[in-house]
Amino acid sequence: MKERIVYVCDRCGYEAPKWFGRCPACGAWNSAVEVKRVEKRGKSSPSSLTQLSRVNLEADDRIETKNKVIDSILGGGFVRGQVILLGGEPGIGKSTLALQIADRLVRVGRKVLYASGEESAKQIKLRAARIGASGEIFLTNDQDIDSVLRSSRDVDFLVIDSIQTFLDSEVGSVPGGMAQLRSVTSKVVEFSKRNSTVSLIIGHITKSGEIAGPKMIEHMVDTVLYFEGERTTDYRLLRVYKNRFGPSGEVGIFEMREDGLFGIENPVFVGDDLPFGNAVACVMEGSHPLIVQVQALVSRSKVPSPRRNSIGVEHRRVSAIIATMSKILKLPLDFHDVYVKVLGGLKVTDPAVDLAISAAVFSSLVEMEIGRTVFMGEVGLDGMVRSPYSLKRRIEVIRKSGFDEIAGNFEGANVLIRNLSDLSGVIR
Repeated sequence: MKERIVYVCDRCGYEAPKWFGRCPACGAWNSAVEVKRVEKRGKSSPSSLTQLSRVNLEADDRIETKNKVIDSILGGGFVRGQVILLGGEPGIGKSTLALQIADRLVRVGRKVLYASGEESAKQIKLRAARIGASGEIFLTNDQDIDSVLRSSRDVDFLVIDSIQTFLDSEVGSVPGGMAQLRSVTSKVVEFSKRNSTVSLIIGHITKSGEIAGPKMIEHMVDTVLYFEGERTTDYRLLRVYKNRFGPSGEVGIFEMREDGLFGIENPVFVGDDLPFGNAVACVMEGSHPLIVQVQALVSRSKVPSPRRNSIGVEHRRVSAIIATMSKILKLPLDFHDVYVKVLGGLKVTDPAVDLAISAAVFSSLVEMEIGRTVFMGEVGLDGMVRSPYSLKRRIEVIRKSGFDEIAGNFEGANVLIRNLSDLSGVIR
């Protein structure tokens, strides 16, 4: 073995054999940190080969958490050796969920180590008491990742809370830097694969809403989970952005209560009162139909270029819908500011929300209420409304949620809307 010194940019991860004052990649000054690399000398032995047909899958390769929502979105539970990255805003419930998962695993006989670089053992104990977690979970506040991994050799499940607070003593920089994040994550991944330990890494998010040290860590782990929702509401969405061992794009829905997070089925993100400017939509997030409330505010613009603002739905989608409505319906939206929001802190990606956005904008402009009608359909640039997928499942959830009137361009709709021009018959 031979040690080699390299210098890594603590901002972007650029690596060079010599010290640099300014990073050639990102332009940051004084961001170079010294990192030791171990090189093997001499001829390396040939790799051992295994024929795929001889690889046996054991029944115990999947570890169920006994949490119906978590097991469902992960495709049946954790896989041995899996490394999961859990991100989300501060205070949204990441540590609470991790502690609940650890508790479920301990109760079925798994050994769990909760490594926290942010909270003391007493603080974790207080949360555990609040959510009724078992006292059999092992704790450590050691921030040296090598020490933590040495203590985890016979552990089934390891929690790292959070990755930004741990350090590798071989990297000459403070915790949280790019070089530290890459080195610490690399060691956790290598340890998990070698020992078949499931590791859950909790990561902070940046001001732009991404997991700190984002793409680098996301590429290194097997699964990326992200908490969505506003801290002022009771609902939380756990979205699977990446999963090597199951479907990606799945969504788990939780309700935050005093004693922890609890999975719920078919929640309704709609208030009792629906004044003008409000419309109801049924959207698919993963395999879950969700009833959501879309709000729009249309007001006379005081500037030459009207504002277009959206929360919870892609800005370009809203802009395209507004332009289509202006053209097809001959509405004076070119002289109005338009604001669109999906309530509950949700981020909707289903194009079937288009029709509800159009209805909410139309309702706000003419100041007339829509009522408790559920809109479903993608709006093309020609103004035509297209039927959404998974129609049967959506209608079942709509009926169970107490909504009787459905609008869209499909068989089974109470109000048939083939084109945006048909909206005038609904909003009156």
